[in-house]
Amino acid sequence: MAEHDRTAGRDKIAKALRDELLGPAPAGKPLDRFTFEKKEDSYGPWTNAATGEEILERDPLIRYGVGVLYPVAGATGSKIADQAIVPGLTAEDTEGPQTGAWEGSAGRLGATSDDADFDLSGANERRPTAMGISFLMAPEPQTGLKIEVSGGRYEQIRIDLPGGARRTWWTRVPVKAVWRLTAEHFQQSPILHRELIPVADESAGLEGLALRLTVNLRRHAVGILTTVALVNRSTPGTKAVDAACLFQADMTAIPENSWIVPYPEGPEAGAHPDDASFRLLYRREQTYAVGHGCSADWDDPDLDGCSRWAKADPLPEHETPSITPDIVLEDGTALTVSMRQLAGAEPGGMAQLERVLAEYAGWIEKRRVQAAALEGEFRTTAERHMIECTRALERMREGLELVRDPDSEIGKAFRLANAAMYKQQLRSGAELRTTQLVDERIHVEGEPPDEAGTEAKGRGAWRAFQIAFLLAAMPSTANPAHPDRSVVDLIFFPTGGGKTEAYLGLSAFAMLLRRLREPGDASVTILMRYTLRLLTAQQFLRAAGLICALEDLRRQREKELGSERFSIGIWVGSDSTPNKNTDAVKDLRAMEREGGENPFLLLRCPWCAAQMGPVKSVDNPNLTASGRGRTPRRKHKGKQNSVAGYEEYRGRVIFRCPDANCQFSTADRPLPVYVVDDDVYECRPSLVIGTVDKFAQLAWNPRARALFGLGKSGQRAYSPPELVIQDELHLIAGPLGSMTGLYEGLIEELCTDRRAASSAPPKLIASTATIRRHEEQIRALYARDRVLLFPPHGIDAEDSFFAVYARDSEGKRLPGRKYIGVHAPALGSMQTTQVRSFAALLQAAKDAPEEEQQDPWWTLMAFFNSLRELGNSLSLMQSDIPDYLKTINNRSSADRTEVRYLNRVEEMTSRLRQDQIPEAMEKLAQRAKGGKAIDVCLASSLIEVGIDIDRLSLMTVVGQPKSTSQYIQVTGRVGRKWDKRPGLVVTLYGAAKPRDRSHFERFRSYHQRLYAQVEPTSATPFAPPALDRALHAVAVAYIRQTADQSLPPFPFPAELFDKAAELLRTRVAFCDPGEEDRVVSVLSKLRKEWANWQPTSWGTPGGTAVLGSLMRAAGHYADGDVEATTWPTPTSMRGADAECRAEITQQYALEGAKQ
Repeated sequence: MAEHDRTAGRDKIAKALRDELLGPAPAGKPLDRFTFEKKEDSYGPWTNAATGEEILERDPLIRYGVGVLYPVAGATGSKIADQAIVPGLTAEDTEGPQTGAWEGSAGRLGATSDDADFDLSGANERRPTAMGISFLMAPEPQTGLKIEVSGGRYEQIRIDLPGGARRTWWTRVPVKAVWRLTAEHFQQSPILHRELIPVADESAGLEGLALRLTVNLRRHAVGILTTVALVNRSTPGTKAVDAACLFQADMTAIPENSWIVPYPEGPEAGAHPDDASFRLLYRREQTYAVGHGCSADWDDPDLDGCSRWAKADPLPEHETPSITPDIVLEDGTALTVSMRQLAGAEPGGMAQLERVLAEYAGWIEKRRVQAAALEGEFRTTAERHMIECTRALERMREGLELVRDPDSEIGKAFRLANAAMYKQQLRSGAELRTTQLVDERIHVEGEPPDEAGTEAKGRGAWRAFQIAFLLAAMPSTANPAHPDRSVVDLIFFPTGGGKTEAYLGLSAFAMLLRRLREPGDASVTILMRYTLRLLTAQQFLRAAGLICALEDLRRQREKELGSERFSIGIWVGSDSTPNKNTDAVKDLRAMEREGGENPFLLLRCPWCAAQMGPVKSVDNPNLTASGRGRTPRRKHKGKQNSVAGYEEYRGRVIFRCPDANCQFSTADRPLPVYVVDDDVYECRPSLVIGTVDKFAQLAWNPRARALFGLGKSGQRAYSPPELVIQDELHLIAGPLGSMTGLYEGLIEELCTDRRAASSAPPKLIASTATIRRHEEQIRALYARDRVLLFPPHGIDAEDSFFAVYARDSEGKRLPGRKYIGVHAPALGSMQTTQVRSFAALLQAAKDAPEEEQQDPWWTLMAFFNSLRELGNSLSLMQSDIPDYLKTINNRSSADRTEVRYLNRVEEMTSRLRQDQIPEAMEKLAQRAKGGKAIDVCLASSLIEVGIDIDRLSLMTVVGQPKSTSQYIQVTGRVGRKWDKRPGLVVTLYGAAKPRDRSHFERFRSYHQRLYAQVEPTSATPFAPPALDRALHAVAVAYIRQTADQSLPPFPFPAELFDKAAELLRTRVAFCDPGEEDRVVSVLSKLRKEWANWQPTSWGTPGGTAVLGSLMRAAGHYADGDVEATTWPTPTSMRGADAECRAEITQQYALEGAKQ
């Protein structure tokens, strides 16, 4: 696809936004008269017949709100409270002389000015009067500087209408102003040249405008630090303020006989290896200018790092590169590996693996030569990166040797894992097959997934990084005694690169290897954890497809893989799924009787894509020949709603595919899926997916021991989970990370198999797309001091071998996601900025000429940092934005057919019930052509991970998110189909927020090094607040999971408590030695309290706390002795607000009676 075809639709959307906020937007007929005989004849839009410039029928200051410089004398109105003088533009910042009025090369130097010392506070006012940029020029002998300002001003014209009515319209006049500084002005510095007048011969259109320039020159170690500021000194007089404003203000600084070099930045954070790595990777993406009251842009530097110009940009945009895991070799062939061949169905699998490793080895050698040519810190860091790459290659080679023998257990597990992943890939992504109840018989439309057809479309192959990771991680996964068993393997790969498939492949290998070694050892093999329920539910369906594929294999190889089914369970809070079978049956009956919430998560068969859950009931359907179905197994009295795939069976709810031809459609062989806690504890699924919050239940529920292979006596009955996977590691930070870190010591202990002579800890895998200083976080969370990043860094951000910047066949970089920054203080409020921006983007999508160009931009994703801000915008969607869409339509060209209407505005926030989230995602997938597409989706942090919908391409971000990591994750939800339609993100900055303004002024600097801007994450599990909140919970959890299940809290279990205390002491000594004494002290206090309180019951996580309990739910109200003799214990890893009980007292009446 040609680059223009990829970006044509996006360019039109971006132009519409620019036309709306910045202008000019000339359109319509040429105006050659000022009198109209009929009012209808005056309807525009119009352009100036003589100049072709636009004509506005309303005041320019109402029409435009970005890129406007107000006159100093007319910029009345409140200033922004947090305005600050821009550094480098006050006379106090320079010790040298100041020059006054000066015109071009003939101006006077050293003149004295009577004006007050200059500052740029006007750049930060609500109505900006100034703008500026700072940059660093190379110190050449004949250095000069040319400054060009362009824009427009508007003049009034009088329009006569019938009946003597008159109107005031405005016509645009182009403005150009030029200033020149010669070598003479650079001879002395520091110096401040103030109130400089444009060169008359090179300037035009300045009538009525008094534009003045201030240039501050300061010496720097490598050049001349230059700050250029443009101020509008015009005086409106009797004219409207609009006539004295400069619109579409644009300023460019062009060195003469010199060039611009990288801007001096403050020292980066210390000598941490991670910081050094990012300095190396992004050494070519340097800052060349900084904006003041505007953003800054510059010419792309040449090979020597020199830029030819810098400019002030009021509406900046930057395109980030598309990063692809699809590696194309020099001969044009794709570097992929066939799953089918690796499964042994076809020859050639081992040769493909050898090719991947050989190509990587060759790449390392080339980069090693390049590293040797670097200097200083860069060379040292590059050589370290090459050592890490070489180690990764050695690990891959070790894995390759292990899987060569097809008859070994590891070789068999590897081949079977590929067979399962192959099946899963061919069946995943199939379109949902609609299920209906027809004449009391379930009917499923369409055919099951076409495996042959899907393979022909290119599925069923590993990307290079996925299979390389699998090879590298297999040896330490297969061998508990391997030196790398204690290493945390961290998959660090951009969003959408295929991290999930990489660790699903390793999961399949681990599950199969356990069964091959001991077919009867059917217990939890994998613990897979997420932090957000949206991601948990979505990944649950993907993993369920793999489990179905494994179960399909097991049925064919029951002698090798045992008679116990491969299965998957989800272990999350009761808000998402039922905790008890009795609750599940009640929920199912309630769904059948009255509809409502669906707590069962599974909305389609993971094997054949048949719809499950609530379905429509029809009397006379138009059946297709390919429809399949079956009669529901049983009915209940009062049943009014149709539910397919969920059935009550022997006191529990099972999942049977509605398609009778599916192998998972019978009661004795249902889908191997468990969503109820009771079933998860009883059946011990091979793979358990849960949220980190759920592990707080270990203190409350001793039945959870089943997940770790422990029997009712507390002794090991089965092998524990041997692979623990934590997705989105960057989210396990802050308070959540601290709480999680406390419990991790317990979880690792429960997952450690001590039956053999040497203990076997679990293998830990983590993944993320955005993280910084991961070693510290891993150490705090998991008490592991060895972390291996995969893939390891190269020497440039654009190429780590396994992930590269996408380029065409000629080596030209392909389009990526484009970001546009909107900072509009002149519009008065963020709400007005939203109305103007949202309306422009929405109408532009409507104006796209055809459905294929329309659909990607039809649904506007709007992200908000808080529900409060989202709620405000929801009201805008109901009135202000529809009204402004009509305004846009009224002033636009006659060829526009109709105004855009907002028929479907949805939200994707934590306020949605669990069963509403999949429904919302299905709605987002609806295309514009059918008339059911969402117009606007208002979203919160819920969308940060887990939204993978290809058609979404347009997003607004209202306010700079709290962290760069969140910014990357959120904006990564659009433009995922970058090879066809790269996305567009519009960030609206709050004018009154210093942090937002700082990001705007450094817009290009920030976005060109986006991944390097990620802030370090932290977790402090042994900090005092975490100890107070949950140290006792971890001790109780250890006792309740490892003791007899019926153990009461009295008498005090001293021996078990001491074991728990020793576990925690060992943990803190490794993770945070400085807190060891505090932990010992707190444990001693807890020991005394438990022994003296003599509790008779453990307590319950819900309801009112009672006297005699050891624990009460944190945040729940407790009075008197109950509060003093119970431990407030978390039921979730996240914060819980304390409850208080208010009473209405009669005391005032009693006191009054005594008076």
